[in-house]
Amino acid sequence: MPYVDLDGLRMYYAEHGRLDGPPLVLLHAFMATGEQWRRQIDAFGARYRLIVPDLRGHGRTGNPGGLAAMNHRQFARDVVGLCGALGIDRAAFVGVSTGAMLLLSLALEAPDLPQALVLAGGTLRYDADLRRWWRTMTPESVTPSIERARAMHTAMGFEHWRLVAEAWIALSQHAHEEDFPEPDEIREIRVPTLIVHGDRDRYFPVAIPVELYGLLPDAELCILPNTGHFPQADRPEWFNDIVLDFLARRS
Repeated sequence: MPYVDLDGLRMYYAEHGRLDGPPLVLLHAFMATGEQWRRQIDAFGARYRLIVPDLRGHGRTGNPGGLAAMNHRQFARDVVGLCGALGIDRAAFVGVSTGAMLLLSLALEAPDLPQALVLAGGTLRYDADLRRWWRTMTPESVTPSIERARAMHTAMGFEHWRLVAEAWIALSQHAHEEDFPEPDEIREIRVPTLIVHGDRDRYFPVAIPVELYGLLPDAELCILPNTGHFPQADRPEWFNDIVLDFLARRS
């Protein structure tokens, strides 16, 4: 199985699609793995070389930094390191939820790396109402199946799923506010960007992607009807067609 070593981090990634195609990196949500993109692999892989990692502390990727290292800026640095280890100096990126949020940091950390960004189900802040709800959660309540979680998050032992859930819950307490770029920083991101958002997103109302659209200098906005937080899963055919059209035009 493919791994890269990034300053002590053993990072797992999968490759799919056309090995001679332009690189496209797919970034999953918190508490998920690269398997979250299974509905996109065939459609995207027909045109692109797909790089699908497990983020730090998730799936088969380790986490020598502990809970505090599971934040957007560190995730972004890890993805930049992965691309460097694979000899990729330009790529398109598609992220969902945390995978989308970390791309804001990536675009600022390595502005020459992304050719295009797709942000699905992302945000630029956590509001007070969301944080209040979040603080009521426990590892068990946010994990639909503990056995499935154990099978997903295998890099660091049988009970590692609990640390992943605790790290997600911890976002509600300190919100990793330092991990969200300021609005003035977001205005400096010049990469062509597509924002895809469900109108029934349980975490981030439609006003959030609209605000992000207004900040990014070169953005397109697509709100999908009757769609939740994970548009790539709720509406895979729509999502695939919309993303592929955008990438063909802008990357």
